[in-house]
Amino acid sequence: MPTVAITGAAGAIGSVTAEVFADAGWDLALLDYGADNRASLNASFPDAQTFDADLTDADAAQKAFDAIGAAGPLDAVLAIAGGFAMQPAAEATADDYAHMMDLNVRTLFNTARAAVPLLTEQEHSFLLGVSAPAGIDGQAQSALYGAAKGAVAAYVKSLGKEYRPDGLRTSVLYPMGVVDTPANRDGMPDADPSDWIAPRELADGMLHLATRSPRGHVPELKVHAASS
Repeated sequence: MPTVAITGAAGAIGSVTAEVFADAGWDLALLDYGADNRASLNASFPDAQTFDADLTDADAAQKAFDAIGAAGPLDAVLAIAGGFAMQPAAEATADDYAHMMDLNVRTLFNTARAAVPLLTEQEHSFLLGVSAPAGIDGQAQSALYGAAKGAVAAYVKSLGKEYRPDGLRTSVLYPMGVVDTPANRDGMPDADPSDWIAPRELADGMLHLATRSPRGHVPELKVHAASS
């Protein structure tokens, strides 16, 4: 069975994605930050490898992927870990900048540095990053988030160009609207979540991307909400 590593695995999108890949017969290596998140992953996925890893820390990321590699071949990585914040562009602080870049870009960078050597040991492998509409067209009140998600897309695409000869395919996933998560429901109590993107749709999309052959590679997938 192939093995997939999923970052941000305890989150609303990551946990559903882990379920979809497990149901499809994949072995799981699940990474998130914090003892409570790891305990949740252990309870939900007792057969998975689980890791409490702060992926903004290069050594922590390397240690986790060293353990994954020691357990067997790694076929795919879904770099779902990330975060969102809003602030007026001209009022954003250096701390705001560091926070957005750490959550979205540094986590991906450290993941890729640790995972790509494992992925390229296989004849064919796959890595995915998650961007956002703000990373394509910008977004008012979210300039730093948009900049970080734009960097995610550029980095993943660049990895694909560089490591294609080594059998690595990369894809960028764009949720093109609000995702139906508990946090978003709490933050927008007056909105209609029936028009939002279901996490299962994103998870199914990621499985589709991960299981394409080199002759049917999909480098980008935009998943739209019902109202968009």
